Amino acid sequence: MNKSVDISNFQKLSIPEKIDFLSGEFLESIKSLDEKTLNSVLRGVVLDSKENPYVRKSALELFTELVILGKVKTRHAYSLLIDDWVSDEDIFLELQRLKDLLLYYEPSSEESCDIEAIFKKGTGGFETEITSECLFNLGIISLTKAFGALNENEYKINLEKGEHYFQKSFEGIENRVDSKFYQKVILILKELVSNKWDSAILYIKELANNLFQKEIFSFNYDFDNLQYGFYKMLTSLQQICIQQPKDWIDYKLELDKVYLNYTEITNSKITTRLNEKSLIEKIGAHFKDRILEPFFAINLSSEVTKIDVLLRDITEGSSEWNFLKYLKSIIQDTDKKKVEYESIELEFKKLFPNQSSQVIDKVISNVNKPTDFIRAFGLLTQKNNENLLGHLMFACSKLQGDKKYWGNNVNENDRNRYIATLLESAGYTIKDQPQWSISTEGKDSGEIDVFVTEPNGAPKSIIEALILDSLKQDYLILHLDKLFRYDTTGLENNYIITYSLAKNFNSFWTRYHNFISKYDYEYKFLEFKELDKYNYADIKIGVAQHLRNGKKINLYHLMINLVER
Repeated sequence: MNKSVDISNFQKLSIPEKIDFLSGEFLESIKSLDEKTLNSVLRGVVLDSKENPYVRKSALELFTELVILGKVKTRHAYSLLIDDWVSDEDIFLELQRLKDLLLYYEPSSEESCDIEAIFKKGTGGFETEITSECLFNLGIISLTKAFGALNENEYKINLEKGEHYFQKSFEGIENRVDSKFYQKVILILKELVSNKWDSAILYIKELANNLFQKEIFSFNYDFDNLQYGFYKMLTSLQQICIQQPKDWIDYKLELDKVYLNYTEITNSKITTRLNEKSLIEKIGAHFKDRILEPFFAINLSSEVTKIDVLLRDITEGSSEWNFLKYLKSIIQDTDKKKVEYESIELEFKKLFPNQSSQVIDKVISNVNKPTDFIRAFGLLTQKNNENLLGHLMFACSKLQGDKKYWGNNVNENDRNRYIATLLESAGYTIKDQPQWSISTEGKDSGEIDVFVTEPNGAPKSIIEALILDSLKQDYLILHLDKLFRYDTTGLENNYIITYSLAKNFNSFWTRYHNFISKYDYEYKFLEFKELDKYNYADIKIGVAQHLRNGKKINLYHLMINLVER
């Protein structure tokens, strides 16, 4: 070993001398040392349990920097931090180890499971700092997995996990503004998936405040880091997606701005920290594939001629020329139809939030040319039963989400009026509690809770409602019979809504649908099917089919959990 870096007397040095040695003589001679020597020297200091914790921490920081610089192989880091590590009582040394472990995490590596297991184990400890750090790291791992997700469901699940971990990390230590920052990033990503730029812009402004807070809490703030990288990419993305190309006057000038922002997103300069570079590249690819290409496909689809003109005026092969060719390929390439389809699907879900995904998918699968859009809008705005059911489920979910309609002290008519009002605002013709047919005593006209009619006044569907806190069979039978009695014409689809105040909602629903499947109706009962296309935990729905004068009719049963909690 070079005499100037001889550590044979390292143990005899004082603590200040050891720190000076690691940051002075040893550091100056790194270029002349081989990898084996570097690994051996630093590893020996880090793993020496008798050594001063701060000296060990300094040696570990230097070791990680050497891995980043490529002077020490990553496998040596895995060996040191995973295989041979012995837990230490010093919190700062353990925290340094956890921070460094995150830098080496890659989902595709063999060690990824070991690293994740270490973080999960750390969340069960008694030291708040350790627990918070492990939760934060698991949040970053969830983000990494989300950006590499193969499908929408996997993407959303990992975003939810990440949000949970960051929230828990922030709850543990109040000044963990980094956890708060990434939690906000996930909120933005959720809004962008739904193309909700208004709320996303507000969250992006809050990110700037988080960065400012971090500067306050840090003595050595550096803007060239992962968080600032996220912020720059999101602001650039915002600058692109709030554009309205159809209103551009100077097309070349505006497209140049788009190009500059696009470059900011897809060519990040953050390269200093191992997997931070990998993560920022993944989010750049994520924004490009999921947000930018759909935006370009929709908003520039009619601008091919203008792009061709610009291509003639720009040097072939230049970065701007390549960008314009890329835009043109998105607009024209048939391989991009999937992007266009997903973009259309997103817009339709925004325009028709009450419709089920299955209905929207079925409608837009036939959209191939501009005139098809008119047909699609017509189909989605039809007042047919499938659309009525979607709007009714939406109304029930809004009712269930409003706490003022929970509990025993709410009048049934107030709930009925709320649902009727939402249906009416969706364009349905509603007659609230009209006099129709005969009463249960067979004398005067009875009251229908909600009566849906066609625009010309012809009856369409009857909605009957009741409140139950248990399976009161006589009371339920009264309403079932009442609904069939009110329906004098034999409508194809009717609905009965149960406002449930039962303590065990799932158990009550099971007993309910068992009973209605066995009851002896005026019109022959054929079968009952539970519907799972509406993914609500506190709203159940099924459809019973009956035979009335040789024709099959449907009675939809909805149950809403309105118990106070």
